[in-house]
Amino acid sequence: FKTIIAHKISDIKTATMIMMRSSPVVLPLFLVAVSVLTTIVTAQYGGGGGGFGGEPKFCKAYRCKKDHEAVPKWPLRLTSPGCSGMGGMSVFSGMGGGGGDEDVHTSCCDHRHACVQTCGSLKSFCDEEFIKCTKATCAAMDDEAARKKCDSSASMHEMMVNMDQCQKFDQEQYAHCECVPTSDATTKREKVLRAFYKKFNPDSVAKVSALAIKADSTRKMASLLMKLYKKYPQVIKKVKDPQQQMMEDMMKKTKDEKANDDVEDADEEESDAEDLGVDEL
Repeated sequence: FKTIIAHKISDIKTATMIMMRSSPVVLPLFLVAVSVLTTIVTAQYGGGGGGFGGEPKFCKAYRCKKDHEAVPKWPLRLTSPGCSGMGGMSVFSGMGGGGGDEDVHTSCCDHRHACVQTCGSLKSFCDEEFIKCTKATCAAMDDEAARKKCDSSASMHEMMVNMDQCQKFDQEQYAHCECVPTSDATTKREKVLRAFYKKFNPDSVAKVSALAIKADSTRKMASLLMKLYKKYPQVIKKVKDPQQQMMEDMMKKTKDEKANDDVEDADEEESDAEDLGVDEL
């Protein structure tokens, strides 16, 4: 399967380079197709629970060995590349191809990234919350044209999250969870909550003990943290999506090369004119 994926993606990259040289004008649309096709190829051949064709798949929750529980690592280190990190047309958010400088679903995308990075969360829950968020965003719009555009964007985002692989979710959980003896789990969760409030709302540290009692399991702790993210969105650090950066660099390079070619053509035309004799004019 890995060999198949490598060959498929290699073919896609080769086609991209040919397109860059031959037709820079249609490059943005072609790159959208490349992004979507790469995701589909990986989902189809790579396994890992990805949903081919946009069908959702259920990924297993993070688990520890017997007599241990998963608790969040501190600091949380939540990051979001925004909607550009969702793939597909989303890659062009903020670069003139996704319908504006900022996707209307940016907040929804930020919280979806944070959700899969939260120890104890379920991918199915993160996806469902994300879809509800995007639909609510569109439904709140009064302008019909804007709402239709929003619905179209939401549908693309939904397809991309449904094709997202379990492997990626598992990696995020592994990076943000730690397993501790069950006897220490309550104390560890309280320490995380106390550190969170000290950083984002020092005046409410007194709430921590009561909240820790309610968040007495890995799943409940994850649910509580998701509510806190909505109240304190600054906990999510905005970062640049590597794929978007790569495409921006490719487009800039193509634009620069085209500009240089135009200058060279102009210089050649000027040189030809200077070589003409008086009798030829």
